[in-house]
Amino acid sequence: MILTAALVAWIGRTALGSFEVWQQAFESVRPYLRGWRALLYGALFALWWDLFQRYRHRPLDRLRVKRIGALGLVLVTCVELTRL
Repeated sequence: MILTAALVAWIGRTALGSFEVWQQAFESVRPYLRGWRALLYGALFALWWDLFQRYRHRPLDRLRVKRIGALGLVLVTCVELTRL
């Protein structure tokens, strides 16, 4: 994850000339990125909910899907808390 962030920063700095210009460009699109992130989380939840409903009559599989959903929620929460 750190390597990916460093690579993105390097590509942005190279493309725009300086790190400050890249940072200003990134800040200007921040509201749109929040929207995309909200759409992504909503789509993931919708897919999880669909899978959860499909396993309605299979209790062991439904429990497994519930655990995966709980793990995903914890991971998303950790990612969002590190962004503060």
